[in-house]
Amino acid sequence: MQFFSRRSASAACAAAAVLCVLAGCSPSATPTPSTPPAPSAAATTAAAPTTAPAAGCAEVTELKASVEALTKVRPAEDGVPALKTALADVKTDLEAAQGSAAEILQPSVDQVKTAFAGLQTAAGGVTADNVREKAPGIRAAMAEVKAALTELSATLTQRCTGS
Repeated sequence: MQFFSRRSASAACAAAAVLCVLAGCSPSATPTPSTPPAPSAAATTAAAPTTAPAAGCAEVTELKASVEALTKVRPAEDGVPALKTALADVKTDLEAAQGSAAEILQPSVDQVKTAFAGLQTAAGGVTADNVREKAPGIRAAMAEVKAALTELSATLTQRCTGS
């Protein structure tokens, strides 16, 4: 009987050893510390935008928020003071973004600047008395600002973490 027990134990050990060797040769085995895994292209690409956010992301994010608020203002309903306040907020945030944004963010900031200049022109001299006659020009300029905002949002998503 003892002979059979030893033989079974030896067979079990041999089987375990064979399994360990086979597991070490399988393609799903984890690499040993001496051979670190090579990074996959997907992992490298996915990590690229988040590893080094562009300079000025906070300022450009603030600009995005103020432009979004501006695009929600309806002068005929919200009043001229609401429009003027939103325009002033965007102007302040645009100046900050232009001064701090990295080169990679500048084209999107410049698009907002150009569209915003058109809106400032359209809204120039607006009063409670003439807001209805200026409304079509303001709406057209606001559409340009919204288009620039879309581009700015895409750039922020690609270049800035947490935006």
